[in-house]
Amino acid sequence: MRVLFTVFAAKPHFYNMVPLAWAFRAAGHEVCVASQPDLADVITATGLTAVPVGDELEMANAFQSDPDSGGSAGGAPWQRLTGLSELDPERLTWNYVLGVFTIGCSMEYEYLGSQQVVDDLVEFARDWQPDLVIWDALTFAGGIAAHVTGAAHARLLFGQDYVFRMLEDYRTLLGAEPPERRDDPIADWLAGRLARYDTEFRPELTRELMTGQWTIDPTPDWMRLPLDLTYLPLRYLSFNGPSTIPTWVHEPPSRPRVCLSLGVSGRELFGGDQVSTGDLTTVSDLLDALADFDIELIATLNAEQLASVRTLPDNVRAVDFVPLNELLPSCAAVIHHGGFGTTGNVLTHGVPGIVIPAPWWDAARLAALLERRGAGFLLPHAELSRANLRDRLGRLLAEPAHTRSAHEVRDELHAAPGPHDVVRELTALTAGS
Repeated sequence: MRVLFTVFAAKPHFYNMVPLAWAFRAAGHEVCVASQPDLADVITATGLTAVPVGDELEMANAFQSDPDSGGSAGGAPWQRLTGLSELDPERLTWNYVLGVFTIGCSMEYEYLGSQQVVDDLVEFARDWQPDLVIWDALTFAGGIAAHVTGAAHARLLFGQDYVFRMLEDYRTLLGAEPPERRDDPIADWLAGRLARYDTEFRPELTRELMTGQWTIDPTPDWMRLPLDLTYLPLRYLSFNGPSTIPTWVHEPPSRPRVCLSLGVSGRELFGGDQVSTGDLTTVSDLLDALADFDIELIATLNAEQLASVRTLPDNVRAVDFVPLNELLPSCAAVIHHGGFGTTGNVLTHGVPGIVIPAPWWDAARLAALLERRGAGFLLPHAELSRANLRDRLGRLLAEPAHTRSAHEVRDELHAAPGPHDVVRELTALTAGS
């Protein structure tokens, strides 16, 4: 069987796919990965075959300050995707949901998967003839290319399923509108895309093209939104990219080891070190706040971030990068930004943590769920202070209940179907589609 993976050019989203892609390869299937050219070297570094489509995405530029937004990165096109994550029923009016998808179809989805990306993807799929296309949950070009070429297709989530959640509200609210007011930007967008390939759009295709024939979900069931959709559960497996493991990682620490990681996205896409608007406003402030703790603090900081650090405390080991999959088993706690990849690593190794949530997608909600399970703390930016950070870390290190809860979560995660199980299930579903 030929399996085509496709994802927009962001390393964390691609890394989420790698274990499943290699499980298909290990099962004897042909596999390749299509993305914008700026991800090609990252793909080939994992041993997978890259298919460049469209022009370079240049995600880093999208996270820089937008002069039209008052200098805030929140005005960048990518950041508006957070509109999909709204769950408050009071706000989910027709005008709100219509606005989210109008902006999404005209700007965001066009940015992540331009028309040239779709054209190139369709052209490649017509030539290579994949049996199955697996696409990142924001890479809608994958579903379109699969439908045009007759391939089966599945969506791979990277967190909570906000797309399906809002799409269901959209369909319900659209149906309640008078016929003359039923603006349908999703149907218009999909119809325009399909028309380029002489393929007719039908309204019943909306759900399939936006959420796949099947949905693969690497989040534990207790983290999922309560939605009427059957998911293919997938055990999260850590993939941190090709790397060399420093020898000190496997040396037993002489005192509790704590990891501080703001994530690849926070470093490469936001580029700055500001983490709060309270009395901890920089990475340097975070390090200073923990300087007198009897811990070994492993802080993943690049040269730019280190340049802004006033003084590196004696209990801090600063490293540019270390794979979390190797580091976390030796850690007593972790302080992180709540990105899906980092959270997956933390869950896999059963380490209790403090989440200072990044301002996108489900970082804060996943952290709240972990806090509810007793496996850590959510420390939102509005509450991020020296006193609160020290209090939460002190409790994690002193109260064994947090570690026990984190181990319970880990054991539940390990009981979920692995990539090879999902390969078998998807192979059967594809054969029967």
